[in-house]
Amino acid sequence: MSDVTYTVDRALMCLPYEEWIALPAAAAQLHAVGLPCDLANVVRTGRRRGVLRTRKTEDVEFVMRTHDAPHRRTAVSA
Repeated sequence: MSDVTYTVDRALMCLPYEEWIALPAAAAQLHAVGLPCDLANVVRTGRRRGVLRTRKTEDVEFVMRTHDAPHRRTAVSA
């Protein structure tokens, strides 16, 4: 696993589970634990993996982790 993938996985797991958090607060939380990652990259990756949801109000964007692992398992076809 590459360093970038590992950092993104750690960042995703640092976000609260099933709780909306404002993007600036999420960025502060990731920096507080010392993760040197780009929040936009984390959000894009999390959405693509099906792990994060986002919503936007008039002036603030929010993110919520909806899965208990950094990757969703892919279905195995028979």
